[in-house]
Amino acid sequence: MLKKIFSVMCMAAVIVFAAHSQAFAAKVAIVLDAPTGTFTEPEKVYSMVETSLGKILQNSSDYEIISPADTENYVQIYREEHDMIMSTGADEGQHEEKWLKKEDINNICNYFGGNYVIYIRVTSTAPKHSMGVFTSGQKMNVVTDFRVWSNAKKDFSYMKRATTQGSSQTVNVSIFGRGSGSSSHALEKGLNKGLQEIEKDSAKIREAMMQG
Repeated sequence: MLKKIFSVMCMAAVIVFAAHSQAFAAKVAIVLDAPTGTFTEPEKVYSMVETSLGKILQNSSDYEIISPADTENYVQIYREEHDMIMSTGADEGQHEEKWLKKEDINNICNYFGGNYVIYIRVTSTAPKHSMGVFTSGQKMNVVTDFRVWSNAKKDFSYMKRATTQGSSQTVNVSIFGRGSGSSSHALEKGLNKGLQEIEKDSAKIREAMMQG
Protein backbone atom coordinates (compact mmCIF):
# COMPACT_ATOMS: atom_id res chain seq x y z
CA MET A 1 0.00 0.00 0.00
CA LEU A 2 2.79 2.38 0.96
CA LYS A 3 4.56 1.58 -2.31
CA LYS A 4 1.43 2.49 -4.29
CA ILE A 5 1.03 5.76 -2.37
CA PHE A 6 4.71 6.56 -2.93
CA SER A 7 4.39 5.80 -6.66
CA VAL A 8 1.31 8.01 -6.98
CA MET A 9 3.09 10.84 -5.14
CA CYS A 10 6.13 10.49 -7.43
CA MET A 11 3.93 10.62 -10.53
CA ALA A 12 2.10 13.66 -9.19
CA ALA A 13 5.42 15.36 -8.48
CA VAL A 14 6.60 14.68 -12.04
CA ILE A 15 3.36 16.07 -13.50
CA VAL A 16 3.54 19.18 -11.32
CA PHE A 17 7.21 19.70 -12.25
CA ALA A 18 6.46 19.32 -15.97
CA ALA A 19 3.51 21.72 -15.75
CA HIS A 20 5.63 24.18 -13.78
CA SER A 21 8.46 23.97 -16.32
CA GLN A 22 6.06 24.48 -19.22
CA ALA A 23 4.42 27.45 -17.49
CA PHE A 24 7.78 29.19 -17.11
CA ALA A 25 9.18 28.22 -20.52
CA ALA A 26 9.89 31.32 -22.59
CA LYS A 27 7.67 31.51 -25.68
CA VAL A 28 9.77 32.21 -28.77
CA ALA A 29 8.24 33.03 -32.16
CA ILE A 30 10.55 32.42 -35.13
CA VAL A 31 10.11 34.74 -38.10
CA LEU A 32 11.99 33.96 -41.31
CA ASP A 33 11.69 37.07 -43.45
CA ALA A 34 12.56 36.72 -47.12
CA PRO A 35 10.87 37.91 -50.32
CA THR A 36 7.77 35.87 -51.20
CA GLY A 37 8.61 32.89 -53.36
CA THR A 38 12.34 33.10 -52.60
CA PHE A 39 12.77 29.44 -51.72
CA THR A 40 11.60 26.63 -53.98
CA GLU A 41 11.62 24.23 -51.02
CA PRO A 42 10.52 26.30 -47.99
CA GLU A 43 9.98 23.20 -45.82
CA LYS A 44 13.65 22.29 -46.27
CA VAL A 45 14.69 25.80 -45.29
CA TYR A 46 12.41 25.79 -42.22
CA SER A 47 13.96 22.50 -41.12
CA MET A 48 17.45 23.94 -41.63
CA VAL A 49 16.60 27.01 -39.53
CA GLU A 50 15.03 24.93 -36.76
CA THR A 51 18.05 22.61 -36.64
CA SER A 52 20.35 25.61 -36.29
CA LEU A 53 18.18 27.12 -33.53
CA GLY A 54 18.24 23.78 -31.72
CA LYS A 55 22.03 24.02 -31.62
CA ILE A 56 21.87 27.62 -30.41
CA LEU A 57 19.22 27.23 -27.70
CA GLN A 58 20.34 23.73 -26.61
CA ASN A 59 17.90 23.15 -23.74
CA SER A 60 14.57 22.98 -25.57
CA SER A 61 12.62 22.60 -22.31
CA ASP A 62 13.43 26.24 -21.50
CA TYR A 63 11.60 27.46 -24.60
CA GLU A 64 8.22 27.03 -26.24
CA ILE A 65 9.03 27.41 -29.92
CA ILE A 66 6.59 28.73 -32.52
CA SER A 67 8.14 27.58 -35.80
CA PRO A 68 8.60 29.74 -38.92
CA ALA A 69 6.06 27.54 -40.70
CA ASP A 70 3.52 28.52 -38.01
CA THR A 71 4.32 32.25 -38.10
CA GLU A 72 4.54 32.55 -41.88
CA ASN A 73 0.81 32.91 -42.59
CA TYR A 74 0.22 35.61 -39.97
CA VAL A 75 3.32 37.56 -41.03
CA GLN A 76 2.07 37.49 -44.63
CA ILE A 77 -1.37 38.74 -43.57
CA TYR A 78 0.27 41.40 -41.38
CA ARG A 79 2.26 42.61 -44.38
CA GLU A 80 -0.85 42.77 -46.55
CA GLU A 81 -2.85 44.66 -43.90
CA HIS A 82 -0.03 47.18 -43.40
CA ASP A 83 0.68 47.71 -47.10
CA MET A 84 4.15 46.21 -46.83
CA ILE A 85 4.15 44.30 -50.13
CA MET A 86 4.05 46.04 -53.48
CA SER A 87 3.49 43.73 -56.44
CA THR A 88 5.67 44.41 -59.46
CA GLY A 89 4.52 41.47 -61.57
CA ALA A 90 1.87 38.84 -62.09
CA ASP A 91 3.91 35.95 -60.69
CA GLU A 92 4.12 35.36 -56.97
CA GLY A 93 7.61 36.25 -55.85
CA GLN A 94 7.90 39.21 -58.22
CA HIS A 95 7.59 41.72 -55.41
CA GLU A 96 9.41 44.62 -53.90
CA GLU A 97 9.24 44.14 -50.13
CA LYS A 98 9.39 46.57 -47.24
CA TRP A 99 11.26 45.10 -44.31
CA LEU A 100 9.71 44.77 -40.87
CA LYS A 101 10.56 47.50 -38.38
CA LYS A 102 10.76 47.37 -34.57
CA GLU A 103 7.09 48.31 -34.20
CA ASP A 104 6.06 45.52 -36.56
CA ILE A 105 8.13 42.89 -34.76
CA ASN A 106 6.70 44.06 -31.44
CA ASN A 107 3.17 43.67 -32.83
CA ILE A 108 3.96 40.17 -34.09
CA CYS A 109 5.47 39.24 -30.72
CA ASN A 110 2.33 40.39 -28.92
CA TYR A 111 0.07 38.54 -31.35
CA PHE A 112 1.74 35.24 -30.51
CA GLY A 113 2.00 36.09 -26.81
CA GLY A 114 5.75 35.69 -27.06
CA ASN A 115 8.56 36.57 -24.72
CA TYR A 116 10.91 36.76 -27.69
CA VAL A 117 10.93 36.90 -31.46
CA ILE A 118 13.91 35.45 -33.27
CA TYR A 119 13.88 37.42 -36.50
CA ILE A 120 15.93 36.08 -39.40
CA ARG A 121 16.03 38.29 -42.49
CA VAL A 122 17.59 36.93 -45.67
CA THR A 123 18.75 39.11 -48.57
CA SER A 124 21.06 38.44 -51.49
CA THR A 125 22.85 40.05 -54.39
CA ALA A 126 21.90 39.24 -57.97
CA PRO A 127 23.37 35.85 -58.97
CA LYS A 128 26.53 35.77 -61.09
CA HIS A 129 26.41 33.14 -63.80
CA SER A 130 29.37 31.05 -64.86
CA MET A 131 29.54 28.77 -67.87
CA GLY A 132 32.09 26.03 -68.38
CA VAL A 133 32.51 23.17 -70.83
CA PHE A 134 31.07 20.58 -68.43
CA THR A 135 29.29 22.61 -65.73
CA SER A 136 27.32 25.81 -65.33
CA GLY A 137 26.53 27.59 -62.12
CA GLN A 138 25.44 30.60 -60.12
CA LYS A 139 27.06 32.41 -57.21
CA MET A 140 25.63 35.09 -54.95
CA ASN A 141 26.39 36.87 -51.72
CA VAL A 142 23.82 36.12 -49.02
CA VAL A 143 23.24 38.35 -45.99
CA THR A 144 21.66 36.73 -42.94
CA ASP A 145 20.45 39.23 -40.33
CA PHE A 146 19.79 37.43 -37.04
CA ARG A 147 18.05 39.41 -34.29
CA VAL A 148 16.47 38.56 -30.96
CA TRP A 149 13.56 40.79 -29.95
CA SER A 150 12.82 40.99 -26.23
CA ASN A 151 9.21 41.73 -25.34
CA ALA A 152 10.29 42.85 -21.87
CA LYS A 153 12.82 45.36 -23.20
CA LYS A 154 10.79 46.31 -26.28
CA ASP A 155 14.04 46.24 -28.21
CA PHE A 156 16.58 43.88 -29.73
CA SER A 157 18.72 42.13 -27.14
CA TYR A 158 21.01 40.54 -29.74
CA MET A 159 21.92 41.31 -33.36
CA LYS A 160 24.37 39.83 -35.84
CA ARG A 161 24.82 40.09 -39.59
CA ALA A 162 26.59 37.31 -41.47
CA THR A 163 27.60 37.77 -45.11
CA THR A 164 28.42 34.55 -46.95
CA GLN A 165 28.57 33.19 -50.48
CA GLY A 166 26.27 30.53 -51.85
CA SER A 167 26.77 28.66 -55.11
CA SER A 168 24.99 26.07 -57.20
CA GLN A 169 26.25 24.06 -60.16
CA THR A 170 24.66 21.77 -62.72
CA VAL A 171 26.26 19.43 -65.20
CA ASN A 172 25.83 20.37 -68.83
CA VAL A 173 23.78 17.56 -70.34
CA SER A 174 24.93 18.36 -73.83
CA ILE A 175 26.41 21.22 -75.77
CA PHE A 176 22.86 22.14 -76.78
CA GLY A 177 21.27 21.71 -73.35
CA ARG A 178 23.34 23.49 -70.77
CA GLY A 179 22.17 24.03 -67.21
CA SER A 180 22.50 27.23 -65.28
CA GLY A 181 22.53 26.18 -61.63
CA SER A 182 19.80 27.09 -59.21
CA SER A 183 19.63 30.53 -57.59
CA SER A 184 17.35 29.12 -54.88
CA HIS A 185 19.85 26.37 -53.99
CA ALA A 186 22.67 28.91 -53.98
CA LEU A 187 20.63 31.05 -51.61
CA GLU A 188 19.94 28.06 -49.34
CA LYS A 189 23.65 27.23 -49.16
CA GLY A 190 24.52 30.84 -48.38
CA LEU A 191 21.87 30.92 -45.63
CA ASN A 192 23.21 27.68 -44.17
CA LYS A 193 26.71 29.18 -44.00
CA GLY A 194 25.28 32.31 -42.38
CA LEU A 195 23.49 30.26 -39.73
CA GLN A 196 26.73 28.41 -38.99
CA GLU A 197 28.43 31.77 -38.38
CA ILE A 198 25.63 32.79 -36.01
CA GLU A 199 25.86 29.48 -34.15
CA LYS A 200 29.32 30.58 -33.01
CA ASP A 201 27.53 33.17 -30.83
CA SER A 202 25.25 30.59 -29.18
CA ALA A 203 26.37 31.48 -25.64
CA LYS A 204 25.82 35.21 -26.28
CA ILE A 205 22.36 34.57 -27.71
CA ARG A 206 21.29 32.43 -24.74
CA GLU A 207 22.65 35.05 -22.34
CA ALA A 208 20.70 37.78 -24.15
CA MET A 209 17.53 35.70 -23.76
CA MET A 210 18.12 35.16 -20.06
CA GLN A 211 18.36 38.87 -19.30
CA GLY A 212 14.80 39.63 -20.31
